Amino acid sequence: MARRCTTVPGYGFCCSAAQQNMLNRPVRMQTARGERCVECTQITRRNGRPGFRFRFHRSSECGIGPGGCPALAGAGGGQGGVLSLPPPATFGR
Repeated sequence: MARRCTTVPGYGFCCSAAQQNMLNRPVRMQTARGERCVECTQITRRNGRPGFRFRFHRSSECGIGPGGCPALAGAGGGQGGVLSLPPPATFGR
């Protein structure tokens, strides 16, 4: 069972990936631990409702080299796309 991110307002990562037609293929995602390679797929839950499956992949599948730096990936490049998410919502005081 995947963990849900409740600290970031707005749509989740997989929902944003679906809106940008980035489902079913590895994409890059910036996390607190650096850049990671992830994949979102659309599934049907047991109750019949649609949902998403989120999985991590090897960094090399997205062209991320040692230490998460794309510049160190070497020749050949990656096959994954880069997902650009909208900035997080800010709340005024």
